Amino acid sequence: MNKTGMLFIIGSMALLISCNGLSTVNSKDINPRDTVNVPKNLTGEDSIAYIENTILQSPISAEDLLGLAEVHYVENAIDNYNNFDKAQSNPDDANDYIANHRDSAAMRLANRFMRMAEVVNTNGKANDKLQWALAVNAALDTFRMAVPSVPANSVLDEIGGVVDKFSSQTQREMNYESYVFAMVEYYRTIEAYRKWLLEVPSNLKSLMQEEYEAWHDLHDARFTLWRDVSYKQEWYSMKPIEINGYHANLLENRRAELDVERGIVIDGKPYRQKGKTVTTGQWEAWIAKSSVPEDIDLLHEMKWEDYIPGDSIVEECVKNLKSTFARWLAARQAIAAALPEAQGKSYDNITADIHSRMIGKLADIIRYESDY
Repeated sequence: MNKTGMLFIIGSMALLISCNGLSTVNSKDINPRDTVNVPKNLTGEDSIAYIENTILQSPISAEDLLGLAEVHYVENAIDNYNNFDKAQSNPDDANDYIANHRDSAAMRLANRFMRMAEVVNTNGKANDKLQWALAVNAALDTFRMAVPSVPANSVLDEIGGVVDKFSSQTQREMNYESYVFAMVEYYRTIEAYRKWLLEVPSNLKSLMQEEYEAWHDLHDARFTLWRDVSYKQEWYSMKPIEINGYHANLLENRRAELDVERGIVIDGKPYRQKGKTVTTGQWEAWIAKSSVPEDIDLLHEMKWEDYIPGDSIVEECVKNLKSTFARWLAARQAIAAALPEAQGKSYDNITADIHSRMIGKLADIIRYESDY
């Protein structure tokens, strides 16, 4: 995913935060600088990078992530966004150019959210993402304390809203906005999984945990294949927006599938398979097709072979995709076997439909504007 232009400056806020009543993360006085001896010759972002490399390795705790956020400050960024000359020359629209209290709090939230997302994406594994969700919950509650007028179910919208408001709408900034949007969807999906893992019956917890970890790795493998191999169009300015939109759609659909799975496991709702079961041959054919850049003929025609991914990259992506899929399928088969017969059959049915959806042989659960 394109991370160019990401704002890594985080507001310094030390409050006791309650995470949806499920867990508590205390960010008061948490600061990685207190636990890491940074060499005197390292300052600024270099010192922060040193801290990350020292302590922010898997496993990563929510406290680690919140503590990293405390290292950064957002006030300078807010001043840079403010355009006082335009505000003075357009007094009726001054609010469009000056960051008010709500904007400033939203900027702190946006920067904190994306900073933590970058760290956990770089260094984290599946269980670290669950800790990231807890840390984000704490940051969301901090925003609600600063701006209580914003409804709880609208806080995430503030992240995209403030990024859009102070964007000059260059291609680079629009690409960044799409990345922010995708990461918000990623958080929502990880948080849905986190809550599901708390709710699932005790006899299935370990199996569901394995399914979550396998899904996480499969999702990353599938997305990486598309990003680095199938869609290798580095010269195309809209590439980040299209990739991030695709990423967000995958995540939104996974949440819808989780709702169906909850109905099967908790409420005993039957689920009938909507599409045909994908055969081994169809799956292999899809992987083979996806292992070739979409515009490979054009690349050869333009003599842009440098944009064609090397064999080693393709082989690694394909190997990772196949192995993570095998883990995910085995985890889901174990869950189906542990359920009563009727529920197990329904669980197998939705597994088959998810597989069909992976290669485009079944419509997404979520309908998008382009589908109407």
